[in-house]
Order: sequence, then structure tokens, then C-alpha cells
Amino acid sequence: MESKEELYDQALTLFAQNELEEAIRVFLDITQKHPDYIEGHMGLAHSYERMQNYDGAIEAVKNAIDLNPHDSLAYSSLSMFYQRKGMISEAEEAMAQAATVKMKN
Repeated sequence: MESKEELYDQALTLFAQNELEEAIRVFLDITQKHPDYIEGHMGLAHSYERMQNYDGAIEAVKNAIDLNPHDSLAYSSLSMFYQRKGMISEAEEAMAQAATVKMKN
């Protein structure tokens, strides 16, 4: 059985090669087998974002935030996904949260 790091490397390679459906499949596998592995959720979020599936991206990054509410980059990603979806007030709120978290760290 492959480790979460090996699966993550495989998913990143697929992402870099723009094989997004396969990358999403591997990231989903990671998040199911290792639900506390934040990198899997973030990779999934960015894969969904590249496919313009902003609802999927938002859900995945929110899972990452649930795991680590002190990750300012996750809030920045959430803001970007909201912005791409046209949800400006939510994007501004997420960006403000990113700034707050960053100041506390």
C-alpha cells in the first residue's frame, strides 16, 4: 500500500501534467484514507479550481480549514475560490480571516 506522501506525489505529478480528473481521483483517495492530511484536501481544492468546479474547491478548502483553522493560506485560497464564483462579500470575509490568522501566527 502506498503511503500518503507517495499518493500525494503521484497526485501532484498528475496535476502538473494537467491530468485533472485523475489527479482528483488520487486526491480523493488520499482524503478518504487519510482524512487528517491537510495537503490532500488542499491539492483537491486546487484541482477542482483548475477545472472551474468552484463548489468542489470551496468544500475541499473548508475541510482543510477545519483541520487547521490557523492556516492563512487556506483562507486566502478560499477567498480566491469565492471571488472566482462571484461571491465577493464571502471572498472579502475569507481574506480578512486570512489576515487575522496571519497576524496571530
